[in-house]
Amino acid sequence: MSTYNGFYSLTAGRQPIDDSFSWINLLHQREKEEDVSFVPLDALAVPLKQDFRESIDVGYWFLTRSQEYDSIHKNKKDIRWFAEVEDMCGFYVLGSMKKCVDEKFWINILSRTVYSRDNMRLEPNMEGRVILLPPYSGEEYRKNKPDYKTERKKIQEEAVNHPSVSDEFDEKKDKLEETEFFMGQRLELLDNDDSSRLHVARIQEIRGRRWRVKIQQEDCPTDLDSMLNESQTEKDGTFWVDEESVFVFPVGFAAINGYNIVAQDDYITHTEKIRDAIKAQQHPAYDPEDIQETMLRREAIPKNLWSRIEENQKLEFLDPLDAKQNELTVASVRKVCITHGYVIVSADGDDEETVPIHVMSGYIFPVGYAEKYGMKLKKPLNFRGRYAWNKYLAQEGAVSIPKELTKPVPSQERLDKFEVGAYLEASDMNDNTSIYPARIVSLHGRLVRVSYLGYESSDDAYFDIDSHSLFPIGFSEICNFKLQRPKVE
Repeated sequence: MSTYNGFYSLTAGRQPIDDSFSWINLLHQREKEEDVSFVPLDALAVPLKQDFRESIDVGYWFLTRSQEYDSIHKNKKDIRWFAEVEDMCGFYVLGSMKKCVDEKFWINILSRTVYSRDNMRLEPNMEGRVILLPPYSGEEYRKNKPDYKTERKKIQEEAVNHPSVSDEFDEKKDKLEETEFFMGQRLELLDNDDSSRLHVARIQEIRGRRWRVKIQQEDCPTDLDSMLNESQTEKDGTFWVDEESVFVFPVGFAAINGYNIVAQDDYITHTEKIRDAIKAQQHPAYDPEDIQETMLRREAIPKNLWSRIEENQKLEFLDPLDAKQNELTVASVRKVCITHGYVIVSADGDDEETVPIHVMSGYIFPVGYAEKYGMKLKKPLNFRGRYAWNKYLAQEGAVSIPKELTKPVPSQERLDKFEVGAYLEASDMNDNTSIYPARIVSLHGRLVRVSYLGYESSDDAYFDIDSHSLFPIGFSEICNFKLQRPKVE
């Protein structure tokens, strides 16, 4: 049976979280039973600031620390040896030490102790230089005195022409924490309790693509204690978002598009000036702390295609603020925003619950999507009888949003990577501080139904396959998030 080589964070001083769920038992089970599967690293959207999807694969060689020698040397030596990838599950690989018998181990590829083939940089707090030695046990080391020099020469000659992890891998790891954003930076944040309004919020912490954001009293004209969106306002600020989250908007969005925002008077004045400058086709005067529209990655939409969007067009909507996220809803475009690519959407029969959203965000679908892919569709509150789109469109004198203005369904080759029963990690849109071990239940076009381990099927949720709330296994370990343990009755 293989061992598990512990995770060593690339971030200095970052300690592992206690009581976090471990994948090791399922990884060991996979070695014995091949029917245990995991969503591949290249199936999901890139979850970090660097893309490692093509950096390592089955058959690749890499260097890793031989920790067996730590018990022999009084002062820690940076001793490494070659390993080959025998299997890959998310961010974990099953490595096999070369020229060794049954020396197999699971390791997260972004552990500090995984290196490219030619990496000879000494680890911090290590003495001397990097030494290449096979992982013999302490007893073998004392009794047999193996011919390390010969072994090392042979393996190095073999490694030169073998597919291996390259220097680019090390370079990406070095840049893993680099970001264009910074703590204290200002944005507009969708209220997770009342989507009809935005708030001024600031970045409190950054881990890869994820930000911990908070509405602060200094930016809010009302008492924060009286507000219901506690996770966005509480003292410790536990609201986490991806930098492409539907909750995140640039400074000035509300003013430019006439959306309600809770903000101090000086901020309102500031963003009105931004709005007026854009309207006059002038360069707006942002503050250095402002997150601008150009800083946020959103899918570009050609102007000739965008011109086809109109108010009152009908669509099917996966509401990101829905407590369950287990059905699509009949909805309408209530307003086409001035900010390119954005619309204001609301469920039909509930005009007060509006949501500002980018049409390519993954939450908007063309008419007929639910029926085509076997999903439940919540009909309008004012509709009586069995729902049918053709009947409803005729009744409302409306048309569907153009299919070309919604995200397309990916290729079958991509969809086939989402195997039913495969494991992954998934956050809860309504408690996005928490990340859970999960499995794929079913596939519905570009939506996957995900089940959280230990929870009832009524807690299942739908996610777009490009959602940044879905992660390969090992993600939480890399970014130091607690992976919640399965619920036990």
